[in-house]
Amino acid sequence: MIDSGLFHVFPDDEQRRYVRGLAKVLEPGGRLFLLCFSDEEPGTEGPRRVSRQELYDAFADGWEVESVGPIRLEVNPECKALSFSEGGPKAWFAVVRRNA
Repeated sequence: MIDSGLFHVFPDDEQRRYVRGLAKVLEPGGRLFLLCFSDEEPGTEGPRRVSRQELYDAFADGWEVESVGPIRLEVNPECKALSFSEGGPKAWFAVVRRNA
């Protein structure tokens, strides 16, 4: 299953609800590949930032976070409404496995 920029739009209580919903559609042993904005991205423009710990906390019950690594996102050069770090916004790429 792929989450490309959805997790970070939810406030904390909705993140928990979202994760419960994922557990209903992803079979045990299945993996979620998740991309979200990182709290290491400076400023406040754009999407809500997520910490590495927030990912671990959200998937603490019934899931195993296999990896969380820093990446950079590519931004469409035509989008001039928001500004991010040189090299693209900082983000997390996580791989999370649903336990049995």
